[in-house]
Amino acid sequence: MATLQKKTWRRGRPRAQQVQRADVPWAMKLPGGRTLAVEIPGRWTAEDRDGSTLLLPDAVRFLDRLQVLFSCLRTPPSPGYITVLREALGMTQAEMARQAGVGKLTVSKWEIGLLRPSATSLQKIEALRQRAIKDGVELAG
Repeated sequence: MATLQKKTWRRGRPRAQQVQRADVPWAMKLPGGRTLAVEIPGRWTAEDRDGSTLLLPDAVRFLDRLQVLFSCLRTPPSPGYITVLREALGMTQAEMARQAGVGKLTVSKWEIGLLRPSATSLQKIEALRQRAIKDGVELAG
């Protein structure tokens, strides 16, 4: 006797096949004419319909962190820059505030674009970034 299987439907795109993908070499230009080369873990990539490599959100976040850490802070940073730098450093808003000599609410306002860091705060943020580069920062999420 044949058994009937209930067919389940999912909305959206079909689930991607769980395929072990090789790590992907990636290079990006940095300000000042420098180039940064890294390998993106295969689990952070997929294959697009045309066969090209598609970066998943984890890969994009990883590249954003690298770009922030290896780009010197010369102009007032964007809210996204502050957020990505703080996350790359593994800090909470309160920890970053303590290091920058401001309140947690100030860091929150920097991250949503309501305030811009002062010149003194920018120097402290740049010092944090420089120290992280010198000591080494683990960026893999």
